[in-house]
Amino acid sequence: MQNEIQTLQEQLLRKENELQEKAQEIKSLHLEIDALKKQHTEFYDFNSKAFFTLESQQLQLNQSLETVTNLFQNISDAIATLDKDFYFKIINSSFIKFFSKIFTIKIQTGMNFFTLISDFSEYKNQLIMACRQALLGKTTTILIEDSNEVDGANFCFEINFTPLYNHSSQENEIILLIKDLTNYYLQKQSTMREQAKLAHVMRLNTMEGMASALAHEINHPLTAILLYSQTCLLQIKKHADENKIAPKVISLLNKIISQAKHASEVMYRMKSFIHKDVYFQEETDINTLIKDTMIFLDSELAHSKLKINLKLEADLPKLTIDRIQMMQIITNLTRNSIEAMQENTIPTPELTIQTINKEDERIEIHFRDNGPGIIPEYQDKILSSYFTTKAQGTGLGLTICRNLIEAHGGKLYIQNHNEVGAWFIFTLPKQ
Repeated sequence: MQNEIQTLQEQLLRKENELQEKAQEIKSLHLEIDALKKQHTEFYDFNSKAFFTLESQQLQLNQSLETVTNLFQNISDAIATLDKDFYFKIINSSFIKFFSKIFTIKIQTGMNFFTLISDFSEYKNQLIMACRQALLGKTTTILIEDSNEVDGANFCFEINFTPLYNHSSQENEIILLIKDLTNYYLQKQSTMREQAKLAHVMRLNTMEGMASALAHEINHPLTAILLYSQTCLLQIKKHADENKIAPKVISLLNKIISQAKHASEVMYRMKSFIHKDVYFQEETDINTLIKDTMIFLDSELAHSKLKINLKLEADLPKLTIDRIQMMQIITNLTRNSIEAMQENTIPTPELTIQTINKEDERIEIHFRDNGPGIIPEYQDKILSSYFTTKAQGTGLGLTICRNLIEAHGGKLYIQNHNEVGAWFIFTLPKQ
């Protein structure tokens, strides 16, 4: 009996030990479960944050892509890309607009550039060559103009072909960039036409001055020939009985008189035609006109190294003048200084052009340089026709200026002063 009890106690002890071991295992399992729960929670939290981060980044990326797309579609420059087979991949709205204006074809992605320009014979070969050069890694620019002599330029576009390396295909593709230069081109054409018009008027006025002076000078000997011939004829007729002059001599004298009268009438008509006083007057800002004229003289000024100082009084009233003729006056007076500086070595040649609003209803325009000036004995002659101090001069430049200024109701004169340089002043009436 005692042994059985002891055996039962030992079995009970073993069972308790087994239960403790099981409890320990259960505790370990609980710890592992808690650890797994913690890992799961951390993993969920991490992935949740990563998910929201990725979602936020995707949203930002979409917004950036939308911004870039809007920018690409709304910029004024026309941009498109071609693949290696010259098919359009990407096109913005400006490119569609400009391309349609140049080639009169509406395009879209997927179209072939070479097919579209097949009928554009004038620039076709240049455009094809530019594309092939871009695939070889070279940038090319082509200027396309559409103009006519009557209406001037309709448009002017610059097409730039630039290589673009595609990392996926490891081959070059092409970026097409079109710039609209129409306004610049039209402004350039307008400036060139005005320059040509100014040069033409200057030549006409020079011829006018020469013809007028010649007519004036030739008229004096013609008048003398006429008077001497008439006097000679009167003397012959008075003493006809005494001297018995042959009738042929009298006939020849009559012919001389007739031809002298005819030549005098031709001179008179030529002077009347020259001084027909036709002007195209318009309201003009004299300060702006001076600046515009300096632009025309830009190359001459750069070559001569003459520095122009503009002292233009603000808020001057507009003058009613012939714009082209006034530009000729400004040009001639400026060229006088340029030529004077070339004939005499001046270290820092300068010309100051100044406008002054006078109280007596006049505007004064001053041209003052630091050149050799005008010697006193020439001051009374320099505005006269054919007087010149230059080896190749005609002596008509200042005379033409004076005549044009006087035709506008103004006056040209030389300012006396004790400093260096020449100082010309001309006036124009405000009304």
